[in-house]
Amino acid sequence: MKKNISCFTTALFFMSQLTFGQTFSPVLSSRLQTKLDSMKTAYNIKGISASLIYPGQGLWQGTTGFSFNNAPITSDMKFGIASNTKLFTAVTLLKLAENNIINIDDSLHEWLPTFQNISGNITIRQILNHTSGIADYINVIGYTDSITSNANRLFLPNELIIWVGVPLFPAGTSWNYSNTNYLLAAMLAESATGQNISQLIRTNVLTPLQLDSTFFSVQETIYGIIAHPWQSGIDINNTPRTSLNSAAYSAGAIYSNSGNMARWYHQLMSGQLLNSNSFNQMTTFVGSGNYGFGLKLQVIGGKTCFAHDGSIRGYQSFMLYDTTSEAVVCVLINTNPSPVKLVAEQLLLTLNDFTLSVTEISGSDHSITIFPNPAKTELYLNISQAEKIEISISNLLGQFLIKTHNQNHIDISNLTDGIYIVTITQGQNKQTLKFIKE
Repeated sequence: MKKNISCFTTALFFMSQLTFGQTFSPVLSSRLQTKLDSMKTAYNIKGISASLIYPGQGLWQGTTGFSFNNAPITSDMKFGIASNTKLFTAVTLLKLAENNIINIDDSLHEWLPTFQNISGNITIRQILNHTSGIADYINVIGYTDSITSNANRLFLPNELIIWVGVPLFPAGTSWNYSNTNYLLAAMLAESATGQNISQLIRTNVLTPLQLDSTFFSVQETIYGIIAHPWQSGIDINNTPRTSLNSAAYSAGAIYSNSGNMARWYHQLMSGQLLNSNSFNQMTTFVGSGNYGFGLKLQVIGGKTCFAHDGSIRGYQSFMLYDTTSEAVVCVLINTNPSPVKLVAEQLLLTLNDFTLSVTEISGSDHSITIFPNPAKTELYLNISQAEKIEISISNLLGQFLIKTHNQNHIDISNLTDGIYIVTITQGQNKQTLKFIKE
């Protein structure tokens, strides 16, 4: 094995603050909340926390349902994100590669001892994209009994790895999702650095991106309010989760809230953490699962998305990034089982239906969108009130009916139904377009 590096410094870099426009449409917000409420009722979900980021509008957060009794779900509540932990583990290894501590094509034997049923010639790339052929330790007979028999037991990775069965196929010849892959990824990262995986995730991901409501539950103290987990209709909040979360480890032990998770996807996908080579490796999808590193390529609501789901006792999570609109949707649910992917898809469809009515003006200092079009009572623009922009609305006869400055929403309720012209003047640039009042 390579010699351990007990200490190293990871370059921290200043990140631009996540800034959002001030124009998230109240009409769209209402539609998203209505959809969230209807999905909770239709599928008997105890509680949901959802966040959505849409470029040009910003962050929307919605909650519905309860944690327990009459305690409502709130946007700051944390949930187990389960297998969405894997993306944090994968990105951490990519950061170690960027810092020349490991190479993604290193073989396991370069960093780890020999384990039964695990070939040392398997590469880091093969464990991250699930082409290793390694069997999943959670599928061993008796795994569930071992986890539930003593809820306070702390499982260590070396105990879990001995449960791995015979290989499913030679490495690189097929694809199969296996939690063992991400257990090994953490063990390898710890061997290479001498630090716990939770420390590495915090140093390389959470601190740079200021994700201060996200915690690795086995090795870090979770503070704040945790949504009660419900399994098969039973509140299991009083059951300790030490054995469950320690067995999930780097494949599923993180807790967070939906706002942090939406920001995580937004910041990662907008290039604020990985260099281009690392990002390309993360989004190179292989096998029947269309799997990259901690991400799946899926068509959701007719849109090509980078996405991942998560399921652990009492919790479900789903996160997606629409590669066309660059929208992010995160859904956390404290009910298992539940159709978490369907909830996320319905929120994305609600967004898509609304934004079909968005019209864009280009040619000024930046692209300006007006929405909705047609509009009923208000017209919205993705500008800040600090911008020096003149907006006027006239009828087809050229008569000016409304004139204002630096406003991101305009009351058009007094206009009669028909076609109008919006003129936007910004410095020497002037753009016009038509919209329909109905």
